[in-house]
Amino acid sequence: MPRLTDVRAPIDRFLSAFAGELAQEGRLDFHVARHSPEGDTWLRVESYTTPLLARVVLEEYVIGGRMRGIVVMAFPRPEYELPIFTVQLGGVGDRSIALLDLSPTVPDADLSPLAPVAERHRAALGLEPTETAWLQGICSPHLLHANYRELDEERFVDAVGDYADVWLDSYYRPGPPAAEGPRRDLTANAIYKFKHQLHHHDPAYGFFARAWGKAAADAFVEIECGDDPAYVHHVPGEDAPKPWVDAQRRIVWDEPAQAEVLAEPEGQQGSWRERVESGASADGFGIVTLEVLRRY
Repeated sequence: MPRLTDVRAPIDRFLSAFAGELAQEGRLDFHVARHSPEGDTWLRVESYTTPLLARVVLEEYVIGGRMRGIVVMAFPRPEYELPIFTVQLGGVGDRSIALLDLSPTVPDADLSPLAPVAERHRAALGLEPTETAWLQGICSPHLLHANYRELDEERFVDAVGDYADVWLDSYYRPGPPAAEGPRRDLTANAIYKFKHQLHHHDPAYGFFARAWGKAAADAFVEIECGDDPAYVHHVPGEDAPKPWVDAQRRIVWDEPAQAEVLAEPEGQQGSWRERVESGASADGFGIVTLEVLRRY
């Protein structure tokens, strides 16, 4: 399968579609690297904001001199019902890791403009709907996902451009609906869940912490998630309890909320957990935080 000669191509394709929207004022650049005989590990990040977006993150990385890739994420401000735009592309040798989606921030988001674009590119790339449960819980049905398999990366970049055009023309530029009151609670919860699940399952933090130390790895997370005052990055210890997940309802728990329930007598934990997961699912919340927990 064709491999990209320019790994930044997906970033450049996104920027070309988004031309003129990203102001240089307030731009944040972050670069950290460690050189090693076994292979360099480095990360470059550009971060922007716009009136509708709390954070736009453009990343290019190399891990151990072997794995190289890019990440693009555009997180809306919770005041707007705007999908999260996300791209990841990387890999080793002839095996690619790829992810492309417009992730909804409200349960009733209309993603019909994306459906024919996704169907066309999924067929052209030979991709099947993802079977990865945590991605199913934060992404749309139109996710394009490849997990260490051969991929036509040049064609994938074409898909990035088309997804960006749909996101801009159907959601961003027309002006997304304002999220107020309970609707804002839903958008904030969906954005938080996306970040929580991404960092819970992404091994990048561990790679970066080993290469540069915890402080530098924490700075990487802060750049991606620091716009969200509710987000706290937890690195579980060896004896940490297994994170709670209601697979059927696609409800996950964050660490502080789970710890509060576990602090109660064991006989009360199960009924409280069921009550909370049932209520959260009915109300459209995807992650149980302390704020969600105290509703039920």
